[in-house]
Amino acid sequence: MDLAKNLERIRSRITSAAEGCGRRPEDVRLIAVTKSVGVDTISLLLQAGQRLMAESRPQALRDRANLLAGKQIGWHFIGPLQTNKVKYVYPIAEMVHSIDREELIDEFGRWAQKTGRKTPFLLEVHISPEPTKQGIDPKHLLKLIERVRNRPDLDIRGLMGMAPYVDDPHVIRASFRQLAGLLAESRALEGAAYKACELSMGMSDDFDIAIEEGATMVRVGTALFDEGDAGDGA
Repeated sequence: MDLAKNLERIRSRITSAAEGCGRRPEDVRLIAVTKSVGVDTISLLLQAGQRLMAESRPQALRDRANLLAGKQIGWHFIGPLQTNKVKYVYPIAEMVHSIDREELIDEFGRWAQKTGRKTPFLLEVHISPEPTKQGIDPKHLLKLIERVRNRPDLDIRGLMGMAPYVDDPHVIRASFRQLAGLLAESRALEGAAYKACELSMGMSDDFDIAIEEGATMVRVGTALFDEGDAGDGA
């Protein structure tokens, strides 16, 4: 595995996709999904110039952040999260992408009051027809944002979603376009807590399409590492 070459290739794809639709490549951030590689590989990735890393399991985030303490890594969390596991994520994460219910939002509010620090997060929206995917029902999203948009204990930056695992690029594009449309719609609800500025969508197989539809963050694992790194958020 030539990590530096893989990283260069991914960044080149990001540049091509962005410039091809009239966007600036620097407006799209690469989040490296590191859940299936060791800390040595993460260190090599950091040396190659990749600062933003993502984990999908709360304890793994805690453990890896401890092992790599002192390194200039911006940790993101992208996996399912239970309220009793927020303690592993909240103090470490630079951003959490996967807040999918009001119970979790309230828990983040409690942690903000307890720590004096507001960890930024995204609302995960269910944009795939697959029932196994998590996320907020699009029909309920705007009402939820309206309820929390001015809370002083929250820092909500936008939306996250996952396209269905299908081969048809038109279906994938439609899912991303739906999420981008919801973000645009939600701008009318911006308040003290909610800013519609981030759109986290696109993984190894479809991030080019996601960028064309407005993604500001893409989550890539498989295309950076060996085979076998696929999964949610990669």
